[in-house]
Formats: sequence, structure tokens, C-alpha cells
Amino acid sequence: MLRKWKKYGCILFLLIALPYVITIFINGPMRLTPPRQEETEVMVQSGEDDRFLTMSLDAYGMGMLAKEISMEMDIETIKAQAVIVRTGIYKKMTEQKEGEELVFTDHFYTVDEMEKEWKSHMQEYYEKLSKAWNETKERILVYEDHPAYTPYCRLTNGKTRDAKEALGTDQYPYLKSVDCAEDKDAEDAFQSKEIDGTGYEITKQDSAGYVLEIRQGEETMDGDTFRDRWELASSCYTLKEENKKTIVITQGIGHGLGMSQNMAESMAKEGKDYKEILNYFFEGTVLKEVAEILKDTE
Repeated sequence: MLRKWKKYGCILFLLIALPYVITIFINGPMRLTPPRQEETEVMVQSGEDDRFLTMSLDAYGMGMLAKEISMEMDIETIKAQAVIVRTGIYKKMTEQKEGEELVFTDHFYTVDEMEKEWKSHMQEYYEKLSKAWNETKERILVYEDHPAYTPYCRLTNGKTRDAKEALGTDQYPYLKSVDCAEDKDAEDAFQSKEIDGTGYEITKQDSAGYVLEIRQGEETMDGDTFRDRWELASSCYTLKEENKKTIVITQGIGHGLGMSQNMAESMAKEGKDYKEILNYFFEGTVLKEVAEILKDTE
């Protein structure tokens, strides 16, 4: 008799549960959990063969961040750089011309390249990278409701450059010359390089001491072009002729515009957070959520 009641109980259970089983089978288990938010994807140019691939904006942004700043730096410095990277990405996206396909060409690290670069520190540095990216999630610097122009350099000559002087435009009033005294004592503050030829003459500099114009005979070029031609460390340099060669002595690393990573690191070690760091170098910009900006530009 007991066995008979057990049989009836099993049949009753199946009759009760059957509608729920059918519902799950038809609708699928995803209906039982909140839908995932769709990730923003970007087209990027990658590898020596210049192949194109699609990847999530976050993966690309983190790859750029990993390549552009040392993970040995303070987390607040890396956060500031994360906002700069993300701002640059969205600036390109919002300035894309209708009908044109946007392809990002800035170099970035893949996870494999991170492992190759960081070796035994991979787990530690990747966690730090993720923390900096995610704790500044969706935040960018904005000027007049548009993503700001946010350049950066590794090291200045002691102060950043004024964009009006360096670029000859009033478009970026938030890029003013600010003091970076800590940069003067940095390990790589001064470097020298021998280049071919003589007769070079610096004919114009900005108020921060960066070269705006240089001449050799009849040829005149701007200071940044000369830096790129000879692969110099900085656009701030002096010249000295020696044995029919020219010795170029540079101060700083990079073009000198925007945020100095070295100065930002000094500020972070003094207790400044990434918001204070960004405000120091880009005073006049506002930190906003991406969604808010994209809504305003629609």
C-alpha cells in the first residue's frame, strides 16, 4: 500500500511541475535573470599586418592604458590616465563624420602582450589596471558639453605648455601652463643625442621654453617636427655644435602639453586623488558620465 501511495505522489508532483518545466523550456532560463547591458564595441587596427578587428571599448581602453602608463605608479595616477584615455576615445567617436567608418589606430596591449611585458607581475598589475579602469567607469573630461582634448606627456621641463602658444589656437583655454617643479629633478630629465649636420638655429620658443621654430639654411620647420625627425625625447632642447655634428640636449619627455605623468605621480603620493590631479592640469573641464554627454550630443 505504501509503495502505491508513493507512486501516486510522484504522478501528482509531475502534474504540478509540468507547466513550469514547459514554460522554462519555451522561454529559456534567461527570462529568470536580468538582461545584460550591451557592451559598446569599436573597430581597431591591430598587429604588424594592420588587420582590423572588433572588440569591446573597455578591452581596447584598458589595452591603451596598459601601454601608456607604468603599473608601478600610484593607483590615483593611473586613474587619471584612465580618464584621459577614455576621454580621447569618446572624443573621436563624437567627432566621427556621418557615413564614415571609425577605426581606432592608437597602439594598445593585448592580454598576451601584457603578460610578455609584465611577466611575474601579470596578476598584480592586471588587477591594478582593472581597478583604475572600473573605478573611473564611464567618466570623461568635458568642456562645453563635449569631450575635451586631453594630451599628456611623461615629463615636462618644469612646466606644461600653453595650448595657445604651442598650437596657435584659442580652442583649448583649459590647457594653460602649470608648474611641474618635481619634473626638474626626475631621473631622465636631461638627455643628449648627436645628430647629423650643423648650422641649426632655434628661432622661436614659447614661454615655457619649448621650441616652436628651428632653421637650417633655407629650411624652416616647427619644433615638434624637428623632434620627430630626429626622434628626440622632448620638444624642449638646446643645440651645441661639435666636430661637424650637432649635440641636442633635451629636457623632459614628450611634447609638454596637458598632464605630466611624473608630476601627477608626485601629487598622488602627496594624497591627491585623480579628480584633483585632472583639475590641476585641465582646469575648466568637468568630469561627467558618458551617457550624459552622448544624450546632449544626439
